Amino acid sequence: MKKLFLFILLTCNLTNAQDFSDSWEGLFSFTTIVDIEESATSVYAASENAVFIYDLSSRTFTTLTTINGLSGDEISQIHYSEDKSLLVIGYENGLLQIVDQDGEVIDVVAIKDKQVIPPDNKRINEFKESGDLIYIATDFGIAIYNLSRLEFDDTYFIGDNGAQIEISSIEIYQDFLYAATSSSGVRRASITDPFLIDFMNWSQINGSLFSEVTSFNSQLFGLSLSRQVFQLGTANFQPTATTINAVAIDAHTSDVFFTVATPNAIQVFDTNFVEILSLTSLGGFNYNFTQAISLGNDLFIGTEENGMIRVNIQDQTDFEFIVADGPTRNKAFSITASPDELWVAYGDHDELYNPFPLERLGVSHLVGEEGWTNFEAADVLNIASISTITINPDNSDEVYLNSMHDGLLEFADGLATTLYGINNSTLESILPPATDFVRISNSVFDNQGNLWSLANKVDNALNRRTPSGQWTSFDVSEEVASIAIDQGITRIVANNNGTIFFGTIANGLVGFDPATNQFANLIDDVGLGNLVNSYVTTLRLDLSGQLWIGSNQGLRVLFNPNSMFSENPSDARSIIIEDTNGIPRELLADEAVTDIEIDGNNNKWIATASSGAFLFSPSGRETLFQFTTDNSPLPTNSVNDIAIDESTGKIYFATDKGIVAFQGERSSKPQDDLENVRAFPNPVRPGFDGNVTIDGLTDRARVKITDIEGNLVYEAVSQGGSIPWDTRSFSGNKVASGVYFLFISTSDNIETTVSKLMIVR
Repeated sequence: MKKLFLFILLTCNLTNAQDFSDSWEGLFSFTTIVDIEESATSVYAASENAVFIYDLSSRTFTTLTTINGLSGDEISQIHYSEDKSLLVIGYENGLLQIVDQDGEVIDVVAIKDKQVIPPDNKRINEFKESGDLIYIATDFGIAIYNLSRLEFDDTYFIGDNGAQIEISSIEIYQDFLYAATSSSGVRRASITDPFLIDFMNWSQINGSLFSEVTSFNSQLFGLSLSRQVFQLGTANFQPTATTINAVAIDAHTSDVFFTVATPNAIQVFDTNFVEILSLTSLGGFNYNFTQAISLGNDLFIGTEENGMIRVNIQDQTDFEFIVADGPTRNKAFSITASPDELWVAYGDHDELYNPFPLERLGVSHLVGEEGWTNFEAADVLNIASISTITINPDNSDEVYLNSMHDGLLEFADGLATTLYGINNSTLESILPPATDFVRISNSVFDNQGNLWSLANKVDNALNRRTPSGQWTSFDVSEEVASIAIDQGITRIVANNNGTIFFGTIANGLVGFDPATNQFANLIDDVGLGNLVNSYVTTLRLDLSGQLWIGSNQGLRVLFNPNSMFSENPSDARSIIIEDTNGIPRELLADEAVTDIEIDGNNNKWIATASSGAFLFSPSGRETLFQFTTDNSPLPTNSVNDIAIDESTGKIYFATDKGIVAFQGERSSKPQDDLENVRAFPNPVRPGFDGNVTIDGLTDRARVKITDIEGNLVYEAVSQGGSIPWDTRSFSGNKVASGVYFLFISTSDNIETTVSKLMIVR
């Protein structure tokens, strides 16, 4: 059986991961560091599912994400082979990815795909390189991979009677391979033994449970789960007088330092194993540590929430945070876009709109080429569970944070100004007279500048704030039964007539006409709304005024939303399409719809809880694309939210594993004229490898690009308000440095404009 498994493992093929950098952008967080490695020139820091490379001389960053071909899964360990110029990435699920010096990513799925290894036993715990081989400590045993041939060699199952056993750490010392197990002490075997695949050739030399085993200064040390430091004697590990502060997370050695990372301290020992540093705080603040390595006189420390920190071993006042630009965390619950800006909220709630356990995580803000600004909890008055963000469409500096615990926070020009709650608005608490427990799930501006907010689990759930600051509340209890007890309100939209529509978790769709103070309600019964069910997860009005209604089991469209208030309201309808076999079926039947967005061409972008994201035609009858982890850089098929920047056509996808953005040619809103045509970036500077975006276009505008001598190098017709150009000519080669002219005309040739673009290579 052992030989059969080995054969299967060895015959697994490699696959090249797909690079999406031409049309996608990764917006991942790098604040949670799981592992750090070094090379002669750089430090490699692995976050949850991405890697950043910090060049020590230039102090610049390179990032590796799903955009470059990483899987998006949880990383557990990394290793850099100086000899082979390869970065090896190990994952919780057993996947290996190898990144060469040109950035090409190779997937090694032999461990990940093996059914004979239980899914919970595939974690990669540690790497140890020796010659062409890299020994891999896993939760099932030891796997050996040949870095020269890019294929597996042997696999060692060294538990009792050849059973699978968790190996937490490995080391090669004096021709022996040592393995620290989670349950059976330390085992070893001669590295020269050609039959290490036979468990009988492995011996247990110590019964203590070690988290780390590593060599330092020509000695072999083990760190036990009892915090004791052991040293290898003649044939066994013996306890020393040294203890560490807590169970070691990681140990790293250099020629002069032995570094131990525990959750609350970093300890550094010299070659005599004398402690020279115990670091528990920096600058008066404590951190949750994950990793630490020494390079010269510097420590590079990984943290759970603050990225990587460099600190001088001799002078701890000399420290700096080193982290690639990104949001606070990967777990993005909702996102909101405005021209060239993106806001991210992290405070989630369950399907019954219960926000507990509360989290105070702040918000993140991305502004074009300026990058990210992360606002901590203190910056937003420590309000909890910020689940959605609303931007004033007439003033993008006026932002409202919707808290599912503390009310509505006005956030203007990057500063918290006013927190609206029971004392200064009509918003109510679910536990009066308490000032907290004001649960605002969502809000929206109407075309008169009024801000409409949804308060959960109170009768007066619908609240309006006028531009002058006057508040009014509206009792919705007749339409939403038992709302103050156990009903939640989900999302809200306003049409061009000022009519308000909002969803509920058990009472379907509710409409409110402010002009008549009339409420209306649609549910899942035929003749009473024909919704999929009464749990409405999301709503969106398209450019034709039709209301698209998402539920946890599918989709409906209300073609005439204002008919809700008539004597004979229209039922919502399903979209019927034909599958690949020509059989009619309902669009997105049984899919949990998490968000619906409408682009400038009235196309529908729909996020789902388990099937990725979809792009549909304006009618919904044509599936233009389905984005999944298999064909896109989405890190997961569970998409929480979508946001569209209408000025650029960029589509943002929010997931629990990070944010990615797609530069859609067809998604930006077409303009009425060519008054505001622009190309960006302009100039294109050396090193830029993305697309130039030409926006401000009318629909079906013709764009011709010529060099200064008038030679045509590129031509395209817009499908929306913008087009991308990869700065390549018709031949497929990058154009040279110089000035390029953009000749743009409307589809009827009535209006034309000319613009210039500078390219510097």
